[in-house]
Amino acid sequence: MKNYSILINKETYEKVISYIKAIEAGTCAGRYLQEKLKDKNVFQISPVEFIELLISTKHPQIFAESAVCGDGTDWNQDELSILGDINIAVLVTVFDNAGHYHPEVHKAPFKATLLFIPGALLRNGKNNVPADWQEVTRNGKINPETYYQLCERRLLPSFIYANKIAKNKGKMAFITVPGLGCGHFAGKFRGRLGRELKNTLISFLENHGADLPNIKAVYYDPYRECENERYEINGTVFLVRPLTKGNENKHQLCKPKNYEEEDDEFADCELFSFVAWDHVSWPGNDFYAGYRATDDGVKAAATNSMAVMTGVEGKYDISTNQYNPPAEYKNWQQVILKNKVQIEVKNSLLIL
Repeated sequence: MKNYSILINKETYEKVISYIKAIEAGTCAGRYLQEKLKDKNVFQISPVEFIELLISTKHPQIFAESAVCGDGTDWNQDELSILGDINIAVLVTVFDNAGHYHPEVHKAPFKATLLFIPGALLRNGKNNVPADWQEVTRNGKINPETYYQLCERRLLPSFIYANKIAKNKGKMAFITVPGLGCGHFAGKFRGRLGRELKNTLISFLENHGADLPNIKAVYYDPYRECENERYEINGTVFLVRPLTKGNENKHQLCKPKNYEEEDDEFADCELFSFVAWDHVSWPGNDFYAGYRATDDGVKAAATNSMAVMTGVEGKYDISTNQYNPPAEYKNWQQVILKNKVQIEVKNSLLIL
């Protein structure tokens, strides 16, 4: 059964309205969006309908850092900026701990929420300007202020959503966060962006933590960047725990109790896991082609997120550690193509 929520910031919603007006005034949309608009009267399209059309240009499996031009021959910079701001929340069943190699299968699968969030895209394999470059850099260096602003705009909807869901259940939220945008997306900043994101998360909790009382803890894993650190910010525990620095048994889809340290009590928390997503792919990216790779693909393979996105039930294979589609399909991308599945926005959009 398809059941997901599309989350955007109020600022992004205004950005959508401004872009519609720009197209009405003669601005040329990117080629993929042009194809979606060719039989439409842009003057009669609502912002929600426009977001659905823009999302329909996404490919199930694609790598934005290497395959996207971003010069209008596929998408333009305005479209990529909007797409990068969109989050998708998916309530899933978790079958393993999301280890990239030899994952631990949970004896009892449990419910959690995946929150797909694109990091800053600072690499372009076509030698064009990367989608988020102009916003977050100055003179070829990361501008901490504008980098924070981009991350804040993208993170806030998912934090608000997690806080609200946990509150409605009478629980506290435990959130795992990977190095969003710190891998291939980081381009020349790879190996250095994890620390910038750490500082951004600290500032974010300082600025918004008081309004998120049901966030018990944020567990940030920048893989091999940063050192082990612990903070308490506005009542939220912020743990910096790089996987390769003594935290090898704490992958991102464990039960919250597994992350407890001395005097911690996370056992009754609801798990939310941020997923390092791609501006122009479907949630799960690599795994639509059958590959359990990247944060996106690994967390899709470790859960039933594909069933939630497509409405087609599959089954977790303990021998391959993958949630596979029914036998008549080669992979989940074939499920989308054969059933003409679309990501639905109209009844799923939340402006937070």
